[in-house]
Amino acid sequence: MWLLNTITLKLEEFCDNDLPPYAILSHTWDVPSQEVTFVEMQGLRETITNKTGFAKITNFCRLASQNGYEYGWVDTCCIDKRNSADLSEAINSMYRYYYDSGDCLVYLSDTKPMADWGSLSNVKLDDVLRPCRWFTRGWTLQELLAPETRSFFDATWQPITNRHLVSVISNITKIGDACLLFRDNISEVSISERMGWASERHTTRSEDITYSLMGIFNICMPILYGEGGKKAFRRLQKEIMRVSFDQSLFVWKEDVSSSGFLASSPAAFACPPTLGLWAPRNLAPFYMTNVGLSVRLNIVEILVEDRTWVPKNVLEIHDSEDDEEKVQMAIIGCDILNSDNRWVLLALYVQPVPGGSFVINGKLSRAYRRVASHTWTAVPTGALFQRSGPSRSTDVLILEDEHYDLVRRASREHDHRTWNRFGVSLPPFLRLDLEAKSEPSQT
Repeated sequence: MWLLNTITLKLEEFCDNDLPPYAILSHTWDVPSQEVTFVEMQGLRETITNKTGFAKITNFCRLASQNGYEYGWVDTCCIDKRNSADLSEAINSMYRYYYDSGDCLVYLSDTKPMADWGSLSNVKLDDVLRPCRWFTRGWTLQELLAPETRSFFDATWQPITNRHLVSVISNITKIGDACLLFRDNISEVSISERMGWASERHTTRSEDITYSLMGIFNICMPILYGEGGKKAFRRLQKEIMRVSFDQSLFVWKEDVSSSGFLASSPAAFACPPTLGLWAPRNLAPFYMTNVGLSVRLNIVEILVEDRTWVPKNVLEIHDSEDDEEKVQMAIIGCDILNSDNRWVLLALYVQPVPGGSFVINGKLSRAYRRVASHTWTAVPTGALFQRSGPSRSTDVLILEDEHYDLVRRASREHDHRTWNRFGVSLPPFLRLDLEAKSEPSQT
């Protein structure tokens, strides 16, 4: 780990087992060309002294030194981004860098000087801080959560001191006071809620919104720039599944006609509901296979008496399909707090995939796709009495896009070969039907 000497401004390298106490900077990049890089920091000082990024580093080092820290860490100049191995190590270690720091100095470069604020209530303080870019960037989320202590500074590097500060930050970020005051409480928060913290944040590179979340979920994985944001985020969800049985991972909303159970970005977790985990007495492991997500769920038919509370758009899909492809409810392994402040079952909506069944653990498992992915339902109390419960759970497969497309293609090709085996051309009406059913998934 490279650290910056706060007196000499020289970079020094340390092994993990001999790290000195250090302060760390949290900030947003302004004009990239004005930030000081690792190479520049090791080179001629005269070439960088006019950069605004250098002034930021010197002010940080000045304050860190005043607070008793001989060393500091700044992401712009303490990572050798020319070396992909060093970059990957730094990204995977970033949460730990902030967690292990003695103090985190948060520089809000786009706030007006605190001297101009006057005596602010929490409402007015919210108005001052909410527009800051720092609250909208992906990387700064872990920089807010990981450090044990944080000190906030305005654009002139004057400390922001206000008794309402924690509650205002909580209101802006939608992160509870308990997690802001005691960082180890983060692991007690559901996956869905933690994802929701990042739902309105952005990064310059699409993959970084995923990489910035790894520490929050205690995950390490390879850094693959160029894979795209969706693939990176799906990799993260698969890694989370390897270490957690929290099915709130599947509680998200996206405006797509059909999908699997994995979201395409943290934005899908905006405004997550209050969820509670099921006791792990009757849960079964779930994991991703090469034919979809293998998971044990209650799959419940939609009956006439359910039509009073099942969303209208779900019923429209249900009524338009043949009997074998009717929409059904999938009861997720977590409860939801409804509008009456009562814990009830949570239902997503799935549809059987024609011709899709696979053998999992020696048993035939039916394949499904999620439909009406923009909604879920808090099941009314007692509505599924004697229709749900562990004894009624079954092993199913939830197909992601690539699995779904492959199943449809394989079914179409098999039907073509079946007809050709008997020397008969595929009838036009059946050919059109198969072509319609083989259209790529729309997500």
